[in-house]
Amino acid sequence: MTARPPIVAILGHVDHGKTTLLDYIRKAHVADKEAGGITQSIGAYQAEFKGKLLTFIDTPGHAAFSKMRSRGATVADIVVLVVAADDSVQPQTIESIKHIKASAVPFVVAINKVDKPDAQVEVVKAELTQHEVFVEGYGGNTPFVLISGKKGTGVDTLLETILLLAELEEIKYDDSAKLSAIVIEAKLDPKKGVLVSSIVKEGTLKLGDTVSTTNATCKVRALYSDAGISVKEALPGMPVQILGFQTLPFVGDIIIPGSLETAVHISPLNVPAAAIDPTIKRLNVIVKADTAGSLEAILGSFTSDVYIVSSGTGDLTESDVLLASTTGSIILGFNIKVSSSVAKLAEAEEVIIKAHKIIYELLEYIEKKVLKLMEPSIDEDELGKATVLKVFDINGDHIAGSSIESGLFEVGNTIHLKRGDVVKDARVRSIRIGKEEVKKVEAGKECGIFLSPNLDVREKDVIIAYKKKVDDI
Repeated sequence: MTARPPIVAILGHVDHGKTTLLDYIRKAHVADKEAGGITQSIGAYQAEFKGKLLTFIDTPGHAAFSKMRSRGATVADIVVLVVAADDSVQPQTIESIKHIKASAVPFVVAINKVDKPDAQVEVVKAELTQHEVFVEGYGGNTPFVLISGKKGTGVDTLLETILLLAELEEIKYDDSAKLSAIVIEAKLDPKKGVLVSSIVKEGTLKLGDTVSTTNATCKVRALYSDAGISVKEALPGMPVQILGFQTLPFVGDIIIPGSLETAVHISPLNVPAAAIDPTIKRLNVIVKADTAGSLEAILGSFTSDVYIVSSGTGDLTESDVLLASTTGSIILGFNIKVSSSVAKLAEAEEVIIKAHKIIYELLEYIEKKVLKLMEPSIDEDELGKATVLKVFDINGDHIAGSSIESGLFEVGNTIHLKRGDVVKDARVRSIRIGKEEVKKVEAGKECGIFLSPNLDVREKDVIIAYKKKVDDI
């Protein structure tokens, strides 16, 4: 048995400093290149500390990337849970904790941004206990390190803690084991073709090897390290980019020796989307994204009101536009290029193309289109009426502190937000009474209403929950 570099996943909430931490470790500046300041495709990188290599997986923190975070925890030997000292435990922090516990992987808590004046380290420790994460000094033995990813404070201590955990886990591999690598990301490069990011778990991947996943075969034509340097082989624990796949493999799939016809595969980690009934009135969309991981995250965020006519990776083509024209679809692009010829064809065919570089802007656009689709063209039944007494802003969300005057409000209700003659539409995303989250609230009570999309709510606005009248036939 031979020791290999530990594979370390960085998990946590959006904007808690995961990529900034990796940047400091790698002495690079990936975060500066990320649109909107968030990591939007999973990457794997190697760093050296005290003569030892460590492999890091950077996972996006946005809610849409839940499956990618789960995959990161599944691949990893050790997890670093990053929690910002000025923001404490947030929704994706809690989700990350669930992934860590499900995979039973050892982890260390990195309390980040301790250099900020509003940092509250003890609050973070206390809130973690509410989710059964008991750090040292708070009833448990989960290690924690106080860091500033921006300044580098405590980062060496964090790396020492990771190496200590790796030593305790005795991370080794069998020299004679067959190849087993995990697909971290897959994309179609316009110049090189299909590029697959992977981490080798066991065995050795070499130039000229024939390997396969559950849906694709590859004759390895080239291998690139995380620094983009051409290499002849990849050993266990090494992140590598593979050139030679003819089609995009599933993200999360296992790469093993042999062709698709001869290899014996295990099931991929990803789960196919449920079939959608096209006879029901929905918003038709065609989705093109830069990578398979981004595409998976986008498709996984759609509600049943959205019908996926077609989806794939790579730049937009004239065929996509013609398909959109015949199916009455909107084209959604994420981090892709739209050539002038494709744009002109779309204009001639009266096809809408919406290209975005930030995922939550794309999702907000779709939410608004779905609500527009649902606007009643006939009479409505009023389900409940509320008046906004006060507006609270928490982490960018506008919470309408409201008094329910009549009827009933439930999570998922479609609503009108009225201010004089101005009417905006949204859905009730969640309802809270005090700190408790509830599914519904009735007349005579006061509550906090979270709307989706996050509308500009003001005091004295009126919120009306409604449903369409359906004539009995």
